[in-house]
Amino acid sequence: MLERIKNFFAGKSPKDSSPEEAADQAVARSLWDFREKPSSRLAPMPASLGIWELAWPTILAALMHTVVRWVDIKMVGDLGMEAIAGVTAGGQIYWVVQAVVMALTMGTVALVARAFGANDMSLADRVLRQSIVMGTIFGLVSWLAFLPWLTPAIALLGMEDAVVTMGADYTFWLLVGNIPFTLTFVFGAALRAAGDSRTPLYVGVVSNVINIFLNWVLIYGNLGAPALGVVGAGIASSAAMFIQLVVFLYMWRNSMLVIKPKSLSLKLDFDLWKRILKIGYPASIEGFIFQAGLLAFMGLMATFGTAEFTAYQIGIQVLAMAFLPGHGFATAASTLVGQHLGADRPDLAVAAGWRSMVMAIWVMSAMGALMIAIAEPFARWFIDNDEVVALSVQFIWLLGLAQPMMAIENALGGGLRGAGDTRFPLVTVFCGLFFCRVIPAYIAVYMFDAGIQTVWSFLLLDYLLKASMMIWRFRQGKWKTIQV
Repeated sequence: MLERIKNFFAGKSPKDSSPEEAADQAVARSLWDFREKPSSRLAPMPASLGIWELAWPTILAALMHTVVRWVDIKMVGDLGMEAIAGVTAGGQIYWVVQAVVMALTMGTVALVARAFGANDMSLADRVLRQSIVMGTIFGLVSWLAFLPWLTPAIALLGMEDAVVTMGADYTFWLLVGNIPFTLTFVFGAALRAAGDSRTPLYVGVVSNVINIFLNWVLIYGNLGAPALGVVGAGIASSAAMFIQLVVFLYMWRNSMLVIKPKSLSLKLDFDLWKRILKIGYPASIEGFIFQAGLLAFMGLMATFGTAEFTAYQIGIQVLAMAFLPGHGFATAASTLVGQHLGADRPDLAVAAGWRSMVMAIWVMSAMGALMIAIAEPFARWFIDNDEVVALSVQFIWLLGLAQPMMAIENALGGGLRGAGDTRFPLVTVFCGLFFCRVIPAYIAVYMFDAGIQTVWSFLLLDYLLKASMMIWRFRQGKWKTIQV
């Protein structure tokens, strides 16, 4: 049975394969040996990097960001349930803007990873410089374009007036830091693609500590500052982003990063822009569709009431601990797949993808079980409301079951994107989100008067479809021949 499972992930059985395919399948079956076997053709720096060495700093960095998010919600939670709903709703709107801009950096990731795999440091430098220019322009345009629609967008969720006002105030100040956020994401993505996932972690730790301190000062009015409530949380986040960007720029300008500037010129290179955008725009559309689908899903939940909406948001925050490893293994898969393809070793790219998937399944499943075990006390830490806590626990139990499927989607999706295959994940997200989650949920509520638990259960169908599609695509192997 175990041998059949191994052969399944490898594709066809060896007796039906060509010699080249059989070699790929043998490497894929080696996913059951978690020791990374680096290629001697890779550049010296990333050659020794294994999946876990790349993943853990990314996981820890995401954890720090999540802790800051928890602190935001905990601190504004002292202001009442409406404040939590406002901050989480406003934050979701904010991520619609960020998802589009951030996803464009998938072009940066794919090109930098290929450049390092081929030991082309000049190309890596050029990609980073053009990504800085692109991030500045897109960050500015998205900020100015979205500001007039901020309050109407939150109001579309059907929240109470007080929640809409708080959400708009909070998100306005988040958007003040839009450009710094975009550029720090560019630096982080480029460095991780180059195999350095520790520098973004260290810089992020400094930024997050400052964010938490400013939260304490500005939300409550400590040290003589005015008590700004949710506005203070937004200002604190933007200020921390500005500081993080300054640190990255200083390190880059003084050649302290693994991607060293051959020049500080930011002259536009439209040929390179085309290469970056060719990979990045499908990921950007995917990010927009995903966030738009989440908004539609949240809008449906808002019709049940503030308690149900808040329970969903708290459940997501609790389960963030289980989600975080997925981001780390996706980053590791993107980096290793891209670098191995750049070194002309698609066999190792295949192995890196499957290994990342299996490791993600184990880690995310374990974290999901832990979050289920501590669901009630953790939910109560955010808010001491029996109704909200009870609903949050139900949601955490349900989504905890989806962790293995989410692990598959994250790891293999990361591998595909690292190879430059960003279109298939777009199709996958669209199909899962709308055909298995949003549309069935609306039908269940408005045609069959379904309850909130039924609405949440459609998440399982969403992740099951996406995991199945990702496995099929990765086994197919067409991503190995994509030109970037």
